[in-house]
Amino acid sequence: LSAVIGSIIVGRSVFEGKVIDKPYETGLRYDEIEKVRSELRFELVNKKFHKGETEIIFLLTDSMGKPVIEPHLNFILSRPSTSKYDRGYQVSFIEPGKYKVKVDFPLYGYWDIKIYLTWNWKSVILEKRIYVNEH
Repeated sequence: LSAVIGSIIVGRSVFEGKVIDKPYETGLRYDEIEKVRSELRFELVNKKFHKGETEIIFLLTDSMGKPVIEPHLNFILSRPSTSKYDRGYQVSFIEPGKYKVKVDFPLYGYWDIKIYLTWNWKSVILEKRIYVNEH
C-alpha cells in the first residue's frame, strides 16, 4: 500500500499537466492523415543500394493502382540514429507515378526515406527503411 501511495505522490509531482493541446482536434487530423496514407502506395523499384552515389527509383500510386499525378514532393534521407546526415534531394519525374532521385550515401547501414507529399490538397509523410551495402 505504501508503494502505491508513493507512486501516486511522485507521479503527481512530476506530471506537468496536459500531454497535448486540443486532443480531439489532433485526433481528427491524425485520422485524416492516416486516411490519405491508406489511399497511397509508395514502392521502391530498385531494392539494393550501395554506399556512395546511387539512384533511387520509386512509384507513387493510389489504392486503385493509378499513378499519383502532379504531387508536390520533398525527399529526405536520414539515419535512424542521428540527424547529422539528414539530406534533402531533388526528385525527377520519369513518367506518371514513377520518380527518381540521385542520392549519395556516405555510410553503409540503415537509412530512412521520408517523402513529404502534398496531393489533392492533402499532406502526408510516406516512409521506408532501407539497408545500404558497403559495396
